[in-house]
Amino acid sequence: MHYHGYFWRGSDQERSRKARDAHIDGPRFAAAEVPPVKTCWWLHKPADRVAGTWEDAESAAKWMVSRYEGVRAEIDDATAFWAPADDRYASALRDISDGRDVTWQYQLGGDERVFVSVVACSPNTWDREAPCPLGQQGA
Repeated sequence: MHYHGYFWRGSDQERSRKARDAHIDGPRFAAAEVPPVKTCWWLHKPADRVAGTWEDAESAAKWMVSRYEGVRAEIDDATAFWAPADDRYASALRDISDGRDVTWQYQLGGDERVFVSVVACSPNTWDREAPCPLGQQGA
């Protein structure tokens, strides 16, 4: 098993306008840049959407935390409880190590939103027939 990371930053308005394309049966699913409805469906997107690939869960979880750290100051609701980076890392590491896909999403200022996802590949727990977007075999 290996892991792919995906990052999307865009407007909620854009995501709503392209909601039909976020479903795997949507007419422009593969070409649509918006995040898919199910995290495992990222594997059905073209390889150029992959932001990173790792053989170990630790590296994938560290990447998620680094993406979170990159937008933390922009998260819209300053009164919301946001777990410290170490807690986020431990939670992501546990889930990724167990073969679960992980998505964190954050509302930023205004209409902007960020999705950070790590998807288990070859095989994926939720979509065992999903192809590896990079053509890799399971590790």
